[in-house]
This record gives sequence, structure tokens and C-alpha cells, in this order.
Amino acid sequence: MTYNVTADYARQNFDEILQRANTEAEGVVIVKDNKSFVLIDREELKILVETAELLQMPDILTDISNAREEYKQGETLTMEDIFG
Repeated sequence: MTYNVTADYARQNFDEILQRANTEAEGVVIVKDNKSFVLIDREELKILVETAELLQMPDILTDISNAREEYKQGETLTMEDIFG
């Protein structure tokens, strides 16, 4: 469940809002003048950006699906195979 607060509440309870942003998976939604802003942990932002970049690769989902099938069929490599 998303944690929503007003901008006034966020201002008055800044330490709590920071803690919530650190622990809430979806961050904290701060509402002011009918606009919503999301405060999230920097690591969470980094993960979201990396995921968005990966999903922009044209064949990534097909590659992942193929890799899963290969793994199920036992087609794997050892660390020695890869790194010698």
C-alpha cells in the first residue's frame, strides 16, 4: 500500500518521511496542489533506472526466455568454462 501524505505533513514530519521512503517499497507520495511527487530511496531509484534501461533493449525478454529454457534443459556453463 502506498503511503500518501500532504506536503505540510511531510514538512512537519520530515524525519518520519525519510524513514518511510527508505522502507516503503513504493516510496512516499507527497501531494501538493493536486500534484503528486514520490520520494524514494536512492538505491531504489538506481534499480528502477537500470530496469528501464534493460527493458529498452529490443531482444532482452526473448534472450531471458531463451536462457531460462537452456537452463531447464541443463545447458549451463561452469565458471571454468567461462573464465578459463
